[in-house]
Amino acid sequence: MLKLFGPTATIDMGYGRMEVAQDTTDLQSWDVYFAPEDDIHAIVLAELQKAAALAPKVECYSSQYGFTDQDVADCFKALGKNLNSRFLFDKTQEAGTKERPIVQDLVTNLQDTQWAVGTSSKAHQILHTKAISLLHPDGTGWTVTGSFNLSASAEQQFNIVDVTRSRSRAQLFAVKIGAMFDWVKTNEGQNKP
Repeated sequence: MLKLFGPTATIDMGYGRMEVAQDTTDLQSWDVYFAPEDDIHAIVLAELQKAAALAPKVECYSSQYGFTDQDVADCFKALGKNLNSRFLFDKTQEAGTKERPIVQDLVTNLQDTQWAVGTSSKAHQILHTKAISLLHPDGTGWTVTGSFNLSASAEQQFNIVDVTRSRSRAQLFAVKIGAMFDWVKTNEGQNKP
């Protein structure tokens, strides 16, 4: 549960509470895109390529359900040069015939402490969140969230994403993804792609 109290968001993970700054005054932009009309793949890829060019200075936190986008995986490899970056994948989707080779290749380029494959902490079912958070060294942040899986099929379906430039929002997602990542590593660390 997320509750906003002024400039701080309080997150109850069910196994501990944490507070994250969530000050909307740092919001630089908030854009909404719709597939299949908008080229969400190109929008996301362009931002990830810019961030990858700055590696290892940019931290990346990602939680993905369906993941078959080799272009994005290549950016994640570069962003993995920042050892604080974390990449989280859903266990059921990662086992797919199209997903597994891409995830396997990606994790061979990451430290074991940077990737996790698992389920949700309470229901032990799917990790359905689709989000990427970038924390830039200049104090800015970028997030993409929504229903869009990083896959070719998502480009042809009705999907939406919110793309925001806000350090506090990027930190919020980094903390939330990081907490879920830590839970998966602690409780389901045996899962391998």
